[in-house]
Amino acid sequence: MCIKPDKPKVPTLPEYGAVAVDVKGLTFAYDRMSSRTILKDLNLKLETGSRCLLIGANGAGKSTLLRVLSGNHLAKPEGCVRVLGLNPFRDTRLNFHRAYLDCDWGMRTVAFGGSQPLMADIAVHEMMTKLQLTYPERRKELLEMLGVDLNWRMNMLSDGQRRRVQIFIGLLRPFKILMLDEVTTSLDVCVRQDLIRWLARETEVRNATIIYATHIFDGLDDWATDVFYLNQYGGCGWQGKLQELKLYQELKEKNHPAKMLAVAESWLRAELNVNREEKTFEKPHGELAYALDPTDRQGGFSSGRNLKL
Repeated sequence: MCIKPDKPKVPTLPEYGAVAVDVKGLTFAYDRMSSRTILKDLNLKLETGSRCLLIGANGAGKSTLLRVLSGNHLAKPEGCVRVLGLNPFRDTRLNFHRAYLDCDWGMRTVAFGGSQPLMADIAVHEMMTKLQLTYPERRKELLEMLGVDLNWRMNMLSDGQRRRVQIFIGLLRPFKILMLDEVTTSLDVCVRQDLIRWLARETEVRNATIIYATHIFDGLDDWATDVFYLNQYGGCGWQGKLQELKLYQELKEKNHPAKMLAVAESWLRAELNVNREEKTFEKPHGELAYALDPTDRQGGFSSGRNLKL
């Protein structure tokens, strides 16, 4: 006999009013000794129920910003970042109200770790079983929307199918704020469009807040309520309500077929032209760019480094 588990005791949040995300003067670097600062004096404020498109070139710091908001990185000075009125790194209550999905799900290798659990011979219905049983109606809705079969085995899936399972697991628990970092790149057109519409309903029906970093703008012309453009220097290039964006309104009046794509290209193309004129080249800006010492062989397991010593 299947016994439905009791609803988990979700910790309540303090009253945070109409502002879901409040960032003031955020400056962030992965290595304090490095001259490379990823985010510089960044300010961001999002109202509850917003759908924010996070736009920026590769290496601009979009993933870093989302990881700060999701609690994966500590932001200093203390108090410069508030998510749902709380410190995103220190307050564990947010774990019951916040969701974060990126492209690293089951993709990073661990030395001596053997096979990755998310690529092991395990069925979807065997993953996060208590969570699946706790929200049966939401589980059914997500399964139908994403086209996921509970009998799928993770070691037999394509990249797109594995991504759909990740989204299914990640969205099972109802969220108040969701951060998405390029998670739709492997999805087919129909699943992606269904997901975009489902996310819009989450903001309209449950007043959830979503920040979505992407380079794919199909179907997003009228999706966002807010836009945040992160320039190549880790600062704010433009932010505000979509209806306040002059270029977008001009393209809308001309009935342009891909308004958000045209807006993003105009910003990024200007950066690219400046870099070409100044003959500057893109440097590694990722999370691990300063974490590894290229002179350290790390016992022979230093990924991607063949050193002659």
